[in-house]
Amino acid sequence: MASVLFIDGVLPSFPHPNREWRVLRILQAFAEAGHRVVYLLLQGERYQIYRPAFEEAGIQFYLERGARICRQREVDCPVVGLDQLLQEIPFHLACIHFVNNALACIPVIRRHSPRTRIAVDTVDLAHLREWREAMVTGRRDLMAQAYRTRQREMYVFRQADVVIAVTPLEAEMIARMVPGTKTAVIPVLADPWPQVNPFACREGLLYVGNFLHQPNVDAVIYLVHHIWPYLQKLLPAVDLYIVGDNPPQEIRALSKAGIKVTGYVPALRPYLEQCRLMLAPVRYGAGLKTKIVEALAAGLPVVTTRIGAEGMELRAGENVVVADDPVFFSRAAAALYRDEALWDRLSRGGQEHVRCHYSFPVVAPAIYGLLLN
Repeated sequence: MASVLFIDGVLPSFPHPNREWRVLRILQAFAEAGHRVVYLLLQGERYQIYRPAFEEAGIQFYLERGARICRQREVDCPVVGLDQLLQEIPFHLACIHFVNNALACIPVIRRHSPRTRIAVDTVDLAHLREWREAMVTGRRDLMAQAYRTRQREMYVFRQADVVIAVTPLEAEMIARMVPGTKTAVIPVLADPWPQVNPFACREGLLYVGNFLHQPNVDAVIYLVHHIWPYLQKLLPAVDLYIVGDNPPQEIRALSKAGIKVTGYVPALRPYLEQCRLMLAPVRYGAGLKTKIVEALAAGLPVVTTRIGAEGMELRAGENVVVADDPVFFSRAAAALYRDEALWDRLSRGGQEHVRCHYSFPVVAPAIYGLLLN
């Protein structure tokens, strides 16, 4: 059996562990296959929340001795340096979450464990997200930042043995950025819900997003200011639920008649069960939109933009509705909200798409393939 090291910078910001978190599910797959799995956290905040979930999954959990939280106070957790860990355990694979963490960690791994295979998990192409934000907002500073980020990404990709993308599209983009780069596609893992509440039992519109991620802030402001006025006329008695952790004041201020800003909720399931549509008018971003996968898995039809659906191999009218213009978006959402036959078709189609692209049996070969040279 192999030894696998996963290096991460920070844990999710939620106050309770998300056991469906992509990283945890990937590492759990290695552990269940009998491999030794070690998780090393570089910063340390919220380690008390997630450490039990990792250990229950058979994953060894460590804080890096240079972690900020370790410098501030004593911690109730094993602490080790990356260099020490590499010298003590002959890792077959070291997977590093995010390019910025890889910049610091790859030289240490190469120095202390040159035979270890290095995989860099991009999560998304950050330069693409920054460039698109610059195009939407007109901020020239973001254009310059996107260029610098692209150069940094290319440098890291050249140092890695394999680069992980979350969509086939971004895997192709990485291969074009740095010809010869070996890539693997590992998206989020999801399973279709066995039971779906029917159309007639549902009401309301849903937006979901963690508002520490700026594209979610932009999407909600765009939704409320540009789409909602049209949608409210077409669906005057329908409420919009804006659900997500860390809403800034500009999002909380949007709460009014017909719009409910919930902030963090301990479980998303009640909203996925009770609402009739998910709206995801994403104007910029990159990677995979987890909220859309979660909705499709729950049998909840989604209306999104081309950016929102990008890279997911979705088919408009079969498993998703796609519209970019605010008027067309609102009309499409209203039509789907009223049309039970269309709703049923998209609900079934969305679940089938999840089964074919995001279920564990489909994703597992790419996960285990990371161990192969």
